[in-house]
Amino acid sequence: MSLKPNKYNCSPMASLGSLSSLFLSNSHSFHHPNPNPRFLLPPPRTQTLNFSANSERKDKLSDSPLPEKKSLAVATGELFLGIASRLIKIRNSNVDSVSVPVTMFWDTENSDREAYFSRQSDGIASFVEESVDPEVVWEQRLKDVEAERERKKVTSPGFSFSAAGLLFPYHLGVAQFLIEKGYLKETTPLAGSSAGAIVCAVIASGSSMQEALKATKILAEDCRLKGTAFRLGAVLRDVLDKFLPDDVHARSNGRVRVAVTQILWRPRGLLVDQFDSKEDLINAVITSSFIPGYLAPRPATMFRNRLCIDGGLTLFMPPTSAAQTVRVCAFPASQLGLQGIGISPDCNPDNRASPRELFNWALEPGEDYVLDRLFELGYLDAAVWADQNPVEEIVEDDCKVNGS
Repeated sequence: MSLKPNKYNCSPMASLGSLSSLFLSNSHSFHHPNPNPRFLLPPPRTQTLNFSANSERKDKLSDSPLPEKKSLAVATGELFLGIASRLIKIRNSNVDSVSVPVTMFWDTENSDREAYFSRQSDGIASFVEESVDPEVVWEQRLKDVEAERERKKVTSPGFSFSAAGLLFPYHLGVAQFLIEKGYLKETTPLAGSSAGAIVCAVIASGSSMQEALKATKILAEDCRLKGTAFRLGAVLRDVLDKFLPDDVHARSNGRVRVAVTQILWRPRGLLVDQFDSKEDLINAVITSSFIPGYLAPRPATMFRNRLCIDGGLTLFMPPTSAAQTVRVCAFPASQLGLQGIGISPDCNPDNRASPRELFNWALEPGEDYVLDRLFELGYLDAAVWADQNPVEEIVEDDCKVNGS
């Protein structure tokens, strides 16, 4: 069993190495070579946003200075991201250091490599190494393989949505454009970490992106009034339970990959793409979003009998099951040191919030007008990308899915 080389994007496994510098340094940009000649990365371009502003302070996202005093939510998030960036910096600086493998989620408790092949009776169907990044390793249980094989038609490219905290209106705006223009179909594979995983579930559910934005505003208002840290997980679960349809798990099986990080005995990425119920899917996306001490007052959460935290720690933008994957990042990709990112604020570098504002809004929800602007910025950035990648040239049906 092998994986096809990804012509669209290079692997983002090392993407968090400069994550802390994104939020602590001044804005800057630099040119990245395009690793995929067939897939055109849009040059930086400015588009003007026309908003129906209710006050002058809404003319630009960065007009009002952020308060110097950090909230508990922001402090907790910065601590987690600092640890994450340090972990991956160490991993990238020493090729002989302990790697952070990524596997398809499975049920058995034995995680030794030798057991991957010998315990077929426990439901392990395959052991796959990623051709783009040899350190990425997937375990696929029988249910995972069956879920993907049951999808008789798969449309390429797939779309992977980054971890983004409370910036997921940006992802919703991107998705709105991709759906309108025919890039995203019911047969398009999806993958995501944290907020990106939530957006994937929303897309797969068939719900309107505008309705999802309204639900986001309900969550944001609750957090603004009652606080974010330690309680966001409970609020998010309630909103998802009310918003997502009862058959969302069936719509997501074999199509949506959710990244989570198992922390014992060392951080290990897990990809989940088979869900037994709506509750199981919600548990998966909340686990994927679990920043320790932020979503709830505990250091980790249990998911399918495993101690896990935010999937962005090991897979910032996970691969989809399609032959090609377009990656969508809610933060300026150039300042994360990422190459080959299809859609990000770099598409409109002169018309975006500052990195510090984006980080603050990722951990503490902005006002409704900010959420509306993030949605529209995502839409416009996707439009810039689409100008260089016409739908009739890149969207095609795959004979088989990635890894099958």
